[in-house]
Amino acid sequence: MRFMMIFFLHVVLFANSYNFIESKYISAVSTSFEKEGNINIEKDRVIITYKKPAFKKIIEDDNNVSIEDSKGKVYHLKKQAKHYTKLFIDIMVRLGDLKELKTNEDFDVQKDGNIYNLTFKGDLADSIDRAEVKVKNSKVLSFKMFMPNKDTLKITKK
Repeated sequence: MRFMMIFFLHVVLFANSYNFIESKYISAVSTSFEKEGNINIEKDRVIITYKKPAFKKIIEDDNNVSIEDSKGKVYHLKKQAKHYTKLFIDIMVRLGDLKELKTNEDFDVQKDGNIYNLTFKGDLADSIDRAEVKVKNSKVLSFKMFMPNKDTLKITKK
């Protein structure tokens, strides 16, 4: 019984998980596509599992990023691929948490009703121009990132 209580407290205190729909627009080829998945945010790692249209699991922990395909083959990202994947996972974690929006020093925030408009600072501004975060009852419903190359990435929580 004690073990179950400790496990439950650990999950409540250090883990956050939600299902989402990812909508991506790639400006260079004027194409949009959607994926469905789950993000599980733990104390020391983040796991993004895509279920549709194809299975893929992205695991970020410490200084590593790996991708597992539907056959169980694991690829470890290196250099720029690793850097940018870590960057976007970190941004996804922060934009999905209202407390992070209000206290983070990596972006400026302006609130307009239920929408938070973010402008990124420093190195992040090179990769992401801005973001819009929609909230309701102090919970993030969705967020959309706008890239310098006119691509967009929207995460809608289910």
